[in-house]
Amino acid sequence: MQLLPDSWPPARRWVQVALINLVVAALLGALMRYIFLWEVPGVEYRNIMHAHSHGAMLGWVYLVLFTGYVLLAGPARRVYTYLFWATQLTVVAIFVLFALQGYSASSIAATSLHVLLSYVAVALLWPDLRRRLAGTVALPYLLAGLGSIVLSTLGLWALGIIMSSKPPNMTLFYLAIQFFLHGQLNGWFMFGTLGLVVAYFEKQQLPLNRPRLRQAFILLLCSLLPTYGLAVAWAERHPAIYAVTALGVLLQLLGVVQWLRAVWPALQQLTARLAPLLRGLWAFGIGSLAFKALVHAAVAVPYVAVMSFTVRNFVIGFVHLVTLGATTLTLLALLHGQGLLSLRGRVARLGAWLLLAGFVLTEMLLFLQGLMLWLDWSFIPSYHTVLLLATLLLPAGALLLALRAARAPASTDPGAQPLPQYAAHSPVSANGSADTAANR
Repeated sequence: MQLLPDSWPPARRWVQVALINLVVAALLGALMRYIFLWEVPGVEYRNIMHAHSHGAMLGWVYLVLFTGYVLLAGPARRVYTYLFWATQLTVVAIFVLFALQGYSASSIAATSLHVLLSYVAVALLWPDLRRRLAGTVALPYLLAGLGSIVLSTLGLWALGIIMSSKPPNMTLFYLAIQFFLHGQLNGWFMFGTLGLVVAYFEKQQLPLNRPRLRQAFILLLCSLLPTYGLAVAWAERHPAIYAVTALGVLLQLLGVVQWLRAVWPALQQLTARLAPLLRGLWAFGIGSLAFKALVHAAVAVPYVAVMSFTVRNFVIGFVHLVTLGATTLTLLALLHGQGLLSLRGRVARLGAWLLLAGFVLTEMLLFLQGLMLWLDWSFIPSYHTVLLLATLLLPAGALLLALRAARAPASTDPGAQPLPQYAAHSPVSANGSADTAANR
């Protein structure tokens, strides 16, 4: 089994760039909290919101997932390097143009270019992954993530048609945006993260229940489109839509339960030898995935569904639960394990702890305040001030991690375990006797 030399050094630079994007997105998020307290002359809140959301998703999550995919697909192809930097240029444009102009011809053009580059990424990664990961249980998850990229962007292309009508149908506009977000959050982000986790467990020869992982994949895949019914229910509160949504969230919950049961022995074996910080990242990352499935399942009740899309705090909390919790925290733990980002040393540890604390505190505040608003219990004392202080932990933590990524290669970290490269054209059965024992 051939190892990537020093975890392929260019990937560490890619991770650093993605972390810088996270810093910028988190600072914009903090600015949004600040605007609730004090006016900022010349700054439009909605423009900052669009820059924050687009930059976080397309600049941080997309690029760090792309990096993980390239390492598995075989990074020797120079086209992947060109593709990464071309995509990063669109991210810079997205940050600047959305912050200054909001939705405009130029910002939409930058986003469209990012979408087109993502199609190129799918076209390149799909055959490379199929060739190098043939026979692995991670492959279906990884391919489903790529397919979700294409599926989600259908919502963006629909926006052009919707906006060309005079006047535009704003209900259809909302549903098109929600289709994109749903495909990204519940498709690309979820399948991509789960696939990278399973691939890492396979290559570390940790005990996995492969039949259960296949069952989990089928359940999660079948749940993807029906769970979009929650967004549709906002515009059309029909019993049939609630029924389809209920079916989708039930399938998703069963899929997550099966996935957790399949990887639980591997998680226990892995985290038993880790420091408290890394155990915390794994616990809150995977725990966020489970909590997200529970939250979605509760939405099967019409009363809860109405509450979920009526109170904005719940919407923001749910999005952060996926992007910051299930995706970011899990990926940080993976980056350390793969030797791409050392979380040893005071700077890195402090950065990771700040990021983790910021996530936990902001989620608690968002969901608690949302529940209080729904129950007409007014506001938490000094809510916006406390939320701003908690939010500031996120850019502070991300900045320290980005600085740590720039200071030294992660390969010098004795706790890092470089990600092995799959041999081309050879099915892999990494589990061995451990997998057989897990299936008994």
